[in-house]
Amino acid sequence: MPEDIERIPQHRHCLACGNAFAKEGKYCSDSCLETKKSELLKKKRKYLMIEAVFIVVTMGLIVLWMMGPQ
Repeated sequence: MPEDIERIPQHRHCLACGNAFAKEGKYCSDSCLETKKSELLKKKRKYLMIEAVFIVVTMGLIVLWMMGPQ
């Protein structure tokens, strides 16, 4: 390996912002941790709403099917 190549020190990248940092953990700061937590909470709420709508639509279709032509 050539002598003139600069070596990059060991580091990690923050899961929230992507910045490099050298300390332990997955996030570079507490604000990034809180940002990621709020993003995950929003995503979880979104999927719960989608699931609730799916259940309501399915139950409605079952009721309509059971009432069927009489």
